[in-house]
Amino acid sequence: MSVDTPLASGRYISSALTSVGNVRQHNEDAFLSQPEQAHWVVADGMGGHSAGDVASQSIIDALQVFEQQPQLSDSVDLLENILLETNQKLLDLASGEQKIIGSTVAGLVLMPDFYLLYWCGDSRIYLYRNGVLVQESVDHTYTQGLIAQGRLTPEEALVHPERNVITRAVGAADALYIDMDIRNLHPGDRFLICSDGLDKELSDTDIAEFMAQRHLSLKRLAEDMMDCCLARGGRDNITLILIENPSVA
Repeated sequence: MSVDTPLASGRYISSALTSVGNVRQHNEDAFLSQPEQAHWVVADGMGGHSAGDVASQSIIDALQVFEQQPQLSDSVDLLENILLETNQKLLDLASGEQKIIGSTVAGLVLMPDFYLLYWCGDSRIYLYRNGVLVQESVDHTYTQGLIAQGRLTPEEALVHPERNVITRAVGAADALYIDMDIRNLHPGDRFLICSDGLDKELSDTDIAEFMAQRHLSLKRLAEDMMDCCLARGGRDNITLILIENPSVA
C-alpha cells in the first residue's frame, strides 16, 4: 500500500549531544541531526576503537543522503536500501578480520501526521506524550529475548551478566533485519533517541522527569540529561537527541 504524505516542513525543534563519558578512551557513537529533513539518527559502534568508530560513522554518512519521498512507502524503501548497502560494506570491510565491524542504529523521521521509526540493536527511541513516557523501540538484546519468553523479569535483566549482549547490529550478519513502524504524530510529542550509555545511567523514571520539564529549552534539557549521566559515572559513550513536535504548527 502506498501512502501520499506531505514532506517535512522544518517546523520541528531538536537538540543533540554526544560525550565519550568518564571511562572510555574513544567515542564510538555517532549521530545525525537533520531538522530540514525531519530525520534524526543515533548509531553506537561495536568492535573496539577504529572498528566501532568506522561502523557508526559509516551508517551516519550513508543516511545523510536520505530525503523524504512524496510517498511514504518510497521513504521506507530508501531507508532499507541505504542500511542494507551499509551492512554489506561493513561485512566486506571486516572480511579477513577476526572481529565484527558493526553498529546499532535508531532513527526517527517526522511528518505532519505520522512518524516513522526504525532501529536495530539496543539504541533506544522514547516518546513522551501527555505526561507518559513509552519506549517505542524494543531492544535487540539477549536479555530482552528472555523477557519476551517469560524467563526473566525487566528488573532481573538490569543486573543480568549478559545484559549488554545485543542480538542484531548493522554489519554483524549477512542478513540484516531492521524493525520499522509508522505511528500517529500528536501535537506536543517529545522524542528521545539515545545510545545505551544514557539508559545505563538514567532509569525510565529519570527520563520521564526530564522530559516533563516543558519550561526548559531542548538544548538546556539535553545538557542537563548529559550532566546527570556523567555525574552518575558516565561508564559508556553517551549520545542523545531530543526532538519536539510543537503544539502549534
